[in-house]
Amino acid sequence: PLDSFINEELLLDRLSVINPGVKLPVLEQAISSLKNVDNPSLFERNHIIHKWLTDGIQIEDYESDVNPLIKFIDFKTIENNSFQVANQLKFKENRNLRIPDVIIFVNGIPLIVFELKSIEYNEDTFIERAYEQLGQNGESDGYRFDIPTLFNYNAFLVISDGANNKVGTLTSDITRYNEWKSVDGEIGYKKNYAYKLDVLLEGLMKPERLLDVFKNNLFFMNKDKEKPIKILSQYHQYFGVKKAYNSIKSAMKPNGDGKAGIVWHTQGSGKSFSMVMLAHKLITDIEMNNPTVVVLTDRNDLDNQLYTTFSNAAEFLRTRPVQVESREDLLKKIGEVKEGGIVFT
Repeated sequence: PLDSFINEELLLDRLSVINPGVKLPVLEQAISSLKNVDNPSLFERNHIIHKWLTDGIQIEDYESDVNPLIKFIDFKTIENNSFQVANQLKFKENRNLRIPDVIIFVNGIPLIVFELKSIEYNEDTFIERAYEQLGQNGESDGYRFDIPTLFNYNAFLVISDGANNKVGTLTSDITRYNEWKSVDGEIGYKKNYAYKLDVLLEGLMKPERLLDVFKNNLFFMNKDKEKPIKILSQYHQYFGVKKAYNSIKSAMKPNGDGKAGIVWHTQGSGKSFSMVMLAHKLITDIEMNNPTVVVLTDRNDLDNQLYTTFSNAAEFLRTRPVQVESREDLLKKIGEVKEGGIVFT
């Protein structure tokens, strides 16, 4: 059984490719930091590591003028990363031996854990059983309690009973686990569709798609004094945001007419999170040159609800939203914005 959860040799090799010119001891220090996150809460450790995996980690280098930012994953050149799938790996931690069904590693880091149950043998082993085995949505049960280090690095989880496959995060209640029903934005499959697992693998697990979702559609909500909540985009949010973003880019003046269009949401489809993800993509796009995003609502309760959602996602959005009270206040606030921001009115 393995007692190391990261393939350090492979990770060091990839780091030297992704961070050319950086000295070996600095890369080794980055790996050491990744392995030794000190926080009693699994969710907090996962939160810290997610930030490092998406943005990189600054390592002190006394021999350089500036401390280098070490990237663990290359989101621009997909070929610089290593993608591996392993099944039935045995892990040992604190005398506990556990065998997760399938793990996807990126650069030797275990990002995705699958728990598979067979529908045929035992009615007790449906998809809920897979959810329970992984530890539900707490920190003190299941695999995540027995071999917690594996889950420090976890991006998201897949639970399956052969007929149905759902994705969720460490903090997701089972009602928040969702099917990924589309490969490229086509209408989602029907309930009795026979090849659901193929759609999940094709639509979410291909290297380029996986890294896009990891960077742009997976984020934490931070509420005061509460443990962070990790949000993974649903398939319709992912494709809707992508289409909206592309439409905005092509409609931009002077080449476009400035009219990007409308996104139509049904009730309960998660439009607040879709807006957060769209704002994130626009704000982090270098070509957009630090845009200011104005969120206009026609109801006060909706304004407050959306403002709270955006505020809790401020880390992901790289900026804290501001609320305005009147037209004059709006003009004043927009005038004060130096470089990008989110204004609610």
